[in-house]
Amino acid sequence: MVKVIKKRGSVEEFKPAKIKKSLEKAAIDAGYSVDEKKEIINSVYATINKKLDEKEEIKTDTIKVCLLSELDKCEPYIAHSWRNFEKRYKS
Repeated sequence: MVKVIKKRGSVEEFKPAKIKKSLEKAAIDAGYSVDEKKEIINSVYATINKKLDEKEEIKTDTIKVCLLSELDKCEPYIAHSWRNFEKRYKS
């Protein structure tokens, strides 16, 4: 099972549901319904999970970079919305 290294150094087991929930929230924040972007959410989710299956450990920042690069390819507006959210609430 993949271990996720959090920003403050703690380690937890990878929980794929967190990825999907984050993608859904980003789509909603971008002004879409989850149903409108379900195909894109599922595609990005599958791609990220496939990449993570190859790892034993991964940092949360690496996961975020992978997610945003996939979103930039297929749905840049959602990626933009995600970045704006992070600027407002995580800076």
